[in-house]
Amino acid sequence: MQQDHIQVEETIWQNRVFMKLFASYSVSMLGQWFDIVAVLILFSYVWQVNPMMIALIPVAYALPQVLLGQFAGVLTDKIHKVKIMMVSDFVTAALTFFLFFTNNPWLALLILSLRSTVNVVHGPAQQGLIKLVVKEQLIMKAITLNGSVNQLSKIIGPFMGASLISFVSPKICILINAIAFTISAFILLFILLDKQMVKQTTVPSKSTDSDESFWTAWLQGWKLIIKKKVLLISVTASFIGFIAIQMVDIQFPIFFREIAPNLPEITGWLMGASGLGAFVMIMILNYKTLKHFGVLFGLSMLLMGVGFGGIGLLREGFSLVLPVLLGFMIGLGVGLLSITLQYLIQTQTTESEVGRVSGIVNSILSLTVLLPPIIGGVLVQMFGVVALFVVSGAFLFFLGIGLMLSNSLFNDKKEMIEEQVRV
Repeated sequence: MQQDHIQVEETIWQNRVFMKLFASYSVSMLGQWFDIVAVLILFSYVWQVNPMMIALIPVAYALPQVLLGQFAGVLTDKIHKVKIMMVSDFVTAALTFFLFFTNNPWLALLILSLRSTVNVVHGPAQQGLIKLVVKEQLIMKAITLNGSVNQLSKIIGPFMGASLISFVSPKICILINAIAFTISAFILLFILLDKQMVKQTTVPSKSTDSDESFWTAWLQGWKLIIKKKVLLISVTASFIGFIAIQMVDIQFPIFFREIAPNLPEITGWLMGASGLGAFVMIMILNYKTLKHFGVLFGLSMLLMGVGFGGIGLLREGFSLVLPVLLGFMIGLGVGLLSITLQYLIQTQTTESEVGRVSGIVNSILSLTVLLPPIIGGVLVQMFGVVALFVVSGAFLFFLGIGLMLSNSLFNDKKEMIEEQVRV
């Protein structure tokens, strides 16, 4: 009986703090995907903006991540993570209400950028909280749970959002997001009102160096990434792959506007299919021990390459099943890439390092959302959106094969032995 009791307490579902954080994350992610679909349809179909302005949408989201992500990671290592997430959610909700009343695309871009600025702390804070409140042997479960709710939101949000937009204004989905972030903020507030939970979500003083300067902490994060061979190569490979992805990712509405002008909801269906694919992959990884990282990263790129390239080959009058299947394949690759990278960040860092390393990685990958979408917009105007999808898909496909054949480069035998012993 005692053994059974211990086993139950060690499951992730018995972790009260994590489950509240999980609830907050779930609500905010669902609202966020409603919002993303609404923003894309507003810009593409309601305001009828050109491809260059479409390319500025991911820039508005990513620029704050690039400029502030690394410093936000250090900040979340030094300030109570739940408090900073709660403030971020309340401010995000307020800005989203402003977006609801906006009818100018340039003002909307400004609000999107401001909203992304206050959200920059979320990723590093969440990674740090997982490391802090979840036992080592349950970290993979926590990562896959968060990943699965993200992808489920990516399924439910776009499908429901696209269906809702068929009957009402896209702005209703933006209002739903504002309400969702408000609920998320109150869930985090309940954690802060519980003294025991506050203690559990506070980094022990022995794990932090209170005299460590901001810049020293930031520099230590970079040194850790460079020192850990598997982290360095994984981040580099992800960065190269994301360049190709971001050149075409935001151009989906433009592509389908050309070959299916009467089906604006197709963008939401494609995003939902991608979310379903990622969710399926995450569920598979939940029961696996991650190793052979070159193969995992390579396979993720290969799957996304086939998906993007296949979409580029669609023509007017296509069967609606095809973009859904290709989106599903893209999602499989996205799920494999995101979970593998998150797992490496968690297992290669300590409690006091995970925030700054996560912030640096987020900042590096966010760089790919600045120039590549703009280049993609220029290339669409020069060569057409079809050519861009096909070429980017081919690049990802061959990059994936190269990474799979270079699997040995990801292995540091000493580090892998130490990690296996620790786990």
